Amino acid sequence: MGPRRVVLAAAALTAALAGCGSPSGTADPEVVERHVASRSAPDVVRDYLDAVQDDDRATAAVLSTPGFAAQDVWQRDGAPDLDDVEVSDDTTPYDTGWSSEELQAYAQAVDVQTTYRADDGGTGTAGGEPGWGYVLVRHSDQDPWLIASAGHG
Repeated sequence: MGPRRVVLAAAALTAALAGCGSPSGTADPEVVERHVASRSAPDVVRDYLDAVQDDDRATAAVLSTPGFAAQDVWQRDGAPDLDDVEVSDDTTPYDTGWSSEELQAYAQAVDVQTTYRADDGGTGTAGGEPGWGYVLVRHSDQDPWLIASAGHG
């Protein structure tokens, strides 16, 4: 399948999800195109954080596994305003052995750490220790990374 068909398929999937109780709206075509081009895991986290800050739930859903999109409070209720967001360029292999069946279904899983300051006074770090991380998964090197879990650190 050519890149253009993949982008169109992703856009069609997003439109279908929007019509069945999933996050509403239409995903940002530029983000979808970058995502389908197999961006790095940290880049996917950056795009996701931008989408939730812009209340762009459709784009956030495209960057997530269906299970994560369905339960993600930030996609459902909106994220607090985040300042000083930093996404590590480093990824760490993530062992899905103790994870949900959804995560175990993927061949590859990595952890990406972030730090931020939230408008409610919370921070994504505690005493310099990583405080907020994302697990991203994919089936193969040719597939785009998808956010499957958040909040560990």
